Amino acid sequence: MRYIIIKLLVGLTFSFVLSQQPYRSVEHIQEEWTDYTSYQREEMVSFCDFLFREGQYERCLLTSFQLLYKFPTDPLKPAILYYIGRCYEEMKNYTLAHRYYRQVLEIETNTSITYKAASYRDLYVNLLDEDVDELMKVTENSRDPYLMTFRGYGFMNRLQWKEARVSFISAQELFNHSHYNKLMMPLYQAIENVSSVPKHNRYIVFLSGLVIPGGGQFLLKEWDKGQGVLTSVGLLTMIATWGKVKTMVGSKRVMDSEGSNIPLFENFKQGTNSVSLSGRDRIPSTLKTSSSSFKYTIPPITFGMGIFIGSIWKSYVDTQKINESLIEYYIQERINKISLERFLDFPEPSLVLIQE
Repeated sequence: MRYIIIKLLVGLTFSFVLSQQPYRSVEHIQEEWTDYTSYQREEMVSFCDFLFREGQYERCLLTSFQLLYKFPTDPLKPAILYYIGRCYEEMKNYTLAHRYYRQVLEIETNTSITYKAASYRDLYVNLLDEDVDELMKVTENSRDPYLMTFRGYGFMNRLQWKEARVSFISAQELFNHSHYNKLMMPLYQAIENVSSVPKHNRYIVFLSGLVIPGGGQFLLKEWDKGQGVLTSVGLLTMIATWGKVKTMVGSKRVMDSEGSNIPLFENFKQGTNSVSLSGRDRIPSTLKTSSSSFKYTIPPITFGMGIFIGSIWKSYVDTQKINESLIEYYIQERINKISLERFLDFPEPSLVLIQE
């Protein structure tokens, strides 16, 4: 009986508590859920923007993909795809950077900030990936100052100085601003200084190779190749010398006493012959030694001369390539100091501004 009374009291208490709660309609629940998801979206967008600015590109990618998964039709989708491409660009994964920049180009109108920024970045990635041919193809006949600047850098990578200068001049005219005039000046100076880059004289390199084996390579600062040539020629010369000494020792005809030697004659005939014998021991009045050392010395001498002459010709031919590499090194050093990145001041989409 007591158990039944306790059960009734608990039920009455629970009913009273429920009666105090306000009625929640389906519309009310949906509104609360919308507010929650909106808040969650804003938090994810802000967090994604924060991670990118802090250089946490891998975590930014993870948050961006989660954002696209939860809100696949969100108006922010083009901007999110753009920042995914930016993350891959910073991580030097240029293939995936191209993929997401081009996804932006497929879904955005060509007048939007996101579209223009993605198109510029897509071409910039071509330059980073040394895909100059594609860059030159897209920028041909362009009247966009940014694209003309990209084209100028492409010509510099190809070592086409005249064309690079023309592209930079065109870009400068299209920008028509003192800020860009200052940015262009170091580029013109770099092109002017190309002619003063120290170069090797191929004739001096050729003569150096004649003086000493590997001399041409040493002058071109190809130390390993020069040492290899010098060592190989020296070793083959020593082998030729050793072969000659060994053969002469083995074919020695006269020792300390002539009387202890038995003369050897070639084509010796009994009777009439041209050999003059003298003395009671019948020793020839003249002795002539012969040697077959050439069959031992000719091969190493031949190989040595081949290496020697080949190294001279190789250093002469390589001089042009070395000079080009010196210019390329100079240009790459200049490009690193006056990087194209400082021209990338075009408007970019901002996740935080868009979502506000």
